[in-house]
Amino acid sequence: MHTVEVNSATVDTDAGPQLHADWMWAPSTVDRPSITRLARLWFDALRGICAHVEHGGGGLTPSDIAPARLSQRQIDELHQQYRIADILPLTPLQQGLLFHAGTAQDPHRPSDLYAVQLDISVSGPLDVHRLRDAVQAVITRHPNLMARFCTRFDQPVQIITQDPAVPWRYVELDAEQQIRQVCAAERAAVCDIAHQLPFRAAVIRTAADRHRLVFTYHHIVVDGWSMPILLREIFAGYHGRRLPAATPYRRFLSWLADRDRRGHRAAGAAWREVFAGFDSATLVGPPDRLGLGPRGAISCRVPVATTRALNELARLCHTTVNIVLQGVWAQLLMWLTGHHDVAFGTTVSGRPAELAGSESMVGLFINTVPVRANMTPATTTAELLGRLQHAHNHTLEHQQLALGDIHRITGQERLFDTLFVYENYPIDIAALLGDDELVVTGIASRECTHYPLVVQASPGSELGIRVDFRSDLFDAACIEALIGRLQTLLALMTADPGRALSSVDLLDAGEHAKLDGWGNRAVLTRPAPAPMSIPAAFTAQVARTPRAVALSCGSLSLTYHELDEASNRLAHLLSGHGAGPGSVVALLFSRCAEAIVAMTAVLKTGAAYLPIDPALPTARIGFMLADAAPVVAITTAGLAHRLAGLDVPVIDTEDPRIQACPGTALPAPAADGIAYLIYTSGTTGVPKGVAITHHNVMQMVDSLGATLPGGGVWAQCHSYAFDVSVWEIWGALLRGGRLVVVPEWVAASPTAFHDLLVAEQVSVLDQSPSAVGMLSPHGLESMALVVGGEACPAAVVDRWAGGG
Repeated sequence: MHTVEVNSATVDTDAGPQLHADWMWAPSTVDRPSITRLARLWFDALRGICAHVEHGGGGLTPSDIAPARLSQRQIDELHQQYRIADILPLTPLQQGLLFHAGTAQDPHRPSDLYAVQLDISVSGPLDVHRLRDAVQAVITRHPNLMARFCTRFDQPVQIITQDPAVPWRYVELDAEQQIRQVCAAERAAVCDIAHQLPFRAAVIRTAADRHRLVFTYHHIVVDGWSMPILLREIFAGYHGRRLPAATPYRRFLSWLADRDRRGHRAAGAAWREVFAGFDSATLVGPPDRLGLGPRGAISCRVPVATTRALNELARLCHTTVNIVLQGVWAQLLMWLTGHHDVAFGTTVSGRPAELAGSESMVGLFINTVPVRANMTPATTTAELLGRLQHAHNHTLEHQQLALGDIHRITGQERLFDTLFVYENYPIDIAALLGDDELVVTGIASRECTHYPLVVQASPGSELGIRVDFRSDLFDAACIEALIGRLQTLLALMTADPGRALSSVDLLDAGEHAKLDGWGNRAVLTRPAPAPMSIPAAFTAQVARTPRAVALSCGSLSLTYHELDEASNRLAHLLSGHGAGPGSVVALLFSRCAEAIVAMTAVLKTGAAYLPIDPALPTARIGFMLADAAPVVAITTAGLAHRLAGLDVPVIDTEDPRIQACPGTALPAPAADGIAYLIYTSGTTGVPKGVAITHHNVMQMVDSLGATLPGGGVWAQCHSYAFDVSVWEIWGALLRGGRLVVVPEWVAASPTAFHDLLVAEQVSVLDQSPSAVGMLSPHGLESMALVVGGEACPAAVVDRWAGGG
């Protein structure tokens, strides 16, 4: 035993917990009066400590603010700036909204991104002072609505201050423009969360006994499910009704932190499984992540009959209306993007059933999570809804995971840029007022997100649909059409859940007509012309325009008659080497006039030409010759060495025997004969020769009349081993045009190429978008530009479309 021992404990009594202390001592050393005095001093010291803390001398410690993680030094630093009641961590969505709040701030262009405003018009006697007291009482119950957000430390936190006061504004205005300015100022204020409080209230008196109650808040502190609770408490306080004790928001954050600690790995596995194999983000807007821009909104009501059918479809498929509507939006996204595997965001309430009191808490509980929908041509409505419901069930226990974490888990920097929201929290303001004297005459709400396209659905006898969009990316007509398709899709899905979704036609008659025009349906559906070979069509064109220039290359020009005669002479020589129907003749040329003569000559014999690019390796040339087995090859003196030792006869375009041959035409080959043979690149295996008939080429040429007039000047700037060259050559020569052969060195220089196009007054050019991007449209305003081979950026279209 020690000389003095104290055993103390708290004991619960009717008056509350009390501290009791038992003193023991060694009588041989200490007497009772000394112990009595010591006990009195000990209790005096305890009272002093309590008094010190009670009057602000103490403060929070790291254990007090858990699960927020700050050091004592950081807490003390915050105490110097705020009168702190509590410090809380942020939910995953709050962290995202805090990021957007910081990036959206521009002193020259105020933003109302993620500001939510509810504007309620009432008539009747309103006690403004009583309403203010009621709003303040609710703020006292839920002080997290007045949180200050701090990002100076490793983890952002929200600071709950002592005795928060709601920013209150009362004005008397009757001009709508002035009222709009007040409302805009309120939204701008809550968005400046670095300096202003995130919740505000304003009362605007517009006339005697007419007021507008404007509640404005940043989404970071209140979600849609909380707003009915908040309004119910405000009007209960206004009417003097007592409310039960509020469940603090801290309780949810503690639950969330504990859930994250225990289930993060399982959550990651669940989301990874749902997005396995997903390889391309579903985007309808530009890659601008901030999403700042002018906004528009269009709303509609779905007819009662369709709404009832929608509920019945959900029942039959053992799912919810929310899932059915997600299926509708998924199909519209597939239609918008052309992808069969799409993703979009949706909001989940985030209120855990196992957390007592969560249904009455006020704050931000929701989270944004991705939804994936994958369809095949055979997928039916019922099957799609079953897949969506299965994925929902699989991730139901993991919907609080941060979207950024899901991105990392799935290996995607971004998954979507559209949002679908099912708002099953309707607000009945008239019921909340509970006052015969006050009548609600109007309700308006406004919210702005960073997504370029947001679809909101609200239940009712007529399903409500609201589409919020960036008006600099989508016009009103586009959104109206989208809503129309949504309603069409709803009707079709509810009518036959077993119907294959690929059979659903979302285009109206006008759009079908426009599509037919773009696709040259008139050409494709008109009676086919009599079959004709390329030489036969060329002979007819020669007869029409014998003296017109057919071919230009540098200083060399040939008329149609000259090209016809030159190709006839070479055709006779080739025929003597065995060229004819069923045989192949190889052509090894850089772009030049001689190549066009040789190509025409081969076709006149009835043989198919095999174009070989001089840039190919010798081994590749050897493979093609061995595989196609040409009877002869034609080339120039400068390239003849590339064919040495490859066991094929070679004719030089300067061979004097050509001029000794007659200039008369050979019999025209059949239309179903092979015109040319072009080999694939071989990137996926062994190169393969693709054979194209005369009839195929003639069909392509005949289709040009719907979009390009005959004649003109065509640039020939592609390798003969690339089938775009076929379009260039015969689009010109079979329609009375002039073909300008562009040498490789000219095409490789944007400046030289541009100068040639202007000098030759080229009227038709086919290029890839990336090649066009290096050309200037100056001087080429009347030229028809055809692009292909890769996606065409909007910037290219904008730059060149002015020229027609």
